[in-house]
Amino acid sequence: MGSTSLHIHSYFDCGGYKSVHWKCGKRYCGECIEDAIQAGSSPLSTSKCTKNFGSYAQIDRGPEHLVQVNYLNEILHGVPNATFILTFRNMTNWYK
Repeated sequence: MGSTSLHIHSYFDCGGYKSVHWKCGKRYCGECIEDAIQAGSSPLSTSKCTKNFGSYAQIDRGPEHLVQVNYLNEILHGVPNATFILTFRNMTNWYK
């Protein structure tokens, strides 16, 4: 079956968007976004590891570190034209 977020990444990548799934370079995308927010910057504009992507297919690091939940207001304020795709997963299977 595979990862829903990986399928989303592949979809946007195939459509010509610079897409990333989970890792932005050597770091997790969520870490980069969180660092930018904590530094008082826009979530996606200043961090070296999050620049120039058109699609972030997954920005968390599992259920214990949900950047998109913990910093939703900051992300919406910093990237007001963003579109979020809400995927549903079986949490028990996902967390294994």
